[in-house]
Amino acid sequence: MSKVQPLYGGAISCVIPEGFLDASILREVPDTQEVFVNSRDPNELHKYTDGLGLEESIIVDLLQRVDADSDRDALELHLQEITGLNGSNEWTVVKLDVAKQPAHYQTCVAVETAYKWGKQDEKETLVLCLALLRLEDVQTDVILSVNLPISKEPTLKELQNWTREPSQPPPDQVQSAYTLLQTMASNFKVLDQSLFV
Repeated sequence: MSKVQPLYGGAISCVIPEGFLDASILREVPDTQEVFVNSRDPNELHKYTDGLGLEESIIVDLLQRVDADSDRDALELHLQEITGLNGSNEWTVVKLDVAKQPAHYQTCVAVETAYKWGKQDEKETLVLCLALLRLEDVQTDVILSVNLPISKEPTLKELQNWTREPSQPPPDQVQSAYTLLQTMASNFKVLDQSLFV
């Protein structure tokens, strides 16, 4: 179950699942970002019905609007930048959707091979569920991301099969993360535009 979460001092609201912790309590987070980490107790995972596991993280990022020929190109540019920051240049967009209601936004699932946090010799498979909301009136691109590292062999195999055959259903945990992302995008609201001044 998700709850309405005020962001950026209440200037924006979105929904965040229960059992996720504001990372700024633990470490410094850039002013443009809101970061939430999964803090669910492994022994109480059965309490949650959203299909998420224990390793997901959520980032809301307010970025300068990129100059691109289309929204699809803009999404590609942001994806390129994110995977670059992850130390990766190997990524594939497996799924892409465009929503028209209640607001216009794009969502995608990308799979990348990236270096593990703080380890330059060990790579992992990372699923990025990404949404792009373009706020033209304030020249801002909002990126919502649900990040899911995949390490267990059965899920990795399912993921590889889905990447090869996107018409097949994705692994359950990936579908759960993508459903969360779409719920976040459809519930994203700017309540105070002075945030962007």
